[in-house]
Amino acid sequence: MPTPRNPDTPSLGPGGDNLEAGPNSSGLGTFSNDEIGELVTQAAETMAASGEDAERNYQRSLDRLRDRADEVVPALGAQYDALYEDQYLERWGLVQLLTDLRHPAAVSVLENVLRPPIPPERSDDPAHGISTVGEEVLIRTTAVEALARLASAGDSAAGQLLLRQIRHEVFTVRRAAVQAIAETGDTDLTAQVREALSGTEDERLLNIRRVDVRGVPQAVGGRYVKDTRSDDVPPPEPPRS
Repeated sequence: MPTPRNPDTPSLGPGGDNLEAGPNSSGLGTFSNDEIGELVTQAAETMAASGEDAERNYQRSLDRLRDRADEVVPALGAQYDALYEDQYLERWGLVQLLTDLRHPAAVSVLENVLRPPIPPERSDDPAHGISTVGEEVLIRTTAVEALARLASAGDSAAGQLLLRQIRHEVFTVRRAAVQAIAETGDTDLTAQVREALSGTEDERLLNIRRVDVRGVPQAVGGRYVKDTRSDDVPPPEPPRS
């Protein structure tokens, strides 16, 4: 039975409103190992699914991938390299799988994701449509998150690759790397970041911290935002034409 897709989650490939397991349904193409390809395709599809069992199904898919991680991780890397540049969602999906797998072998694959320079903007109107540079940056910041999870678990290779990203060409990626290192709790890495950024324009990144949205003061009101310094009276309706 098809798995319903969360309407807020883009579909991987031309699946319409439903996602159906199959070798080509995810838009990822074919794998050299059909069995590994099927496992990856199922994981990609459950990643985008919705429903009360969606997260449980996704974790089960990840467990199946972890059982064969020595084969899966290189296959994910090879498939990433085989995709076309404009397959942004599919490329992101593979990197997200690597992020959630948290396997040390992913470091070399993530390095291949982060190494190439970001191509120039392909969109004619990125301000009002899809920015291809924005898509590329999202893929790379997801790779940074994957490295951060591995570094937090004590993976030194991931930590060193993460450290190199503080010199990335794109500010957003540099910022993500600095924040990620700060959140690993690795005092040595953090000290290296401070030393590298001291006296540079990016030194300000050391003071940026991500916070839980639940800890941020929220605006009060429904249709109108309430100013606590004034009476609780909505503004007048605009004149009708």
